[in-house]
Amino acid sequence: MKSISLSVSEDDYEAFRAAADREGESIAALIREAMSFYRKERLSDRRPLEQLPVLVGHRPLTPLPSRATVYDEMFGDGEPIHE
Repeated sequence: MKSISLSVSEDDYEAFRAAADREGESIAALIREAMSFYRKERLSDRRPLEQLPVLVGHRPLTPLPSRATVYDEMFGDGEPIHE
């Protein structure tokens, strides 16, 4: 495990200290968990959506959203991620 040092705002520190007390964990354990979550959710390789699956002979009950709408909901900008 690597050791790091960082500066945080008073508000962030107090929020993590209170959460650590509440959960019976150390602040460091919560920060490690937050970093791991961020890495998995935001830093992992993501592939652009291919086509939405269509079942032959079946139609969706409601109109499907546009690709831009789906990307906007997922990433907030409506633009696909290009590799």
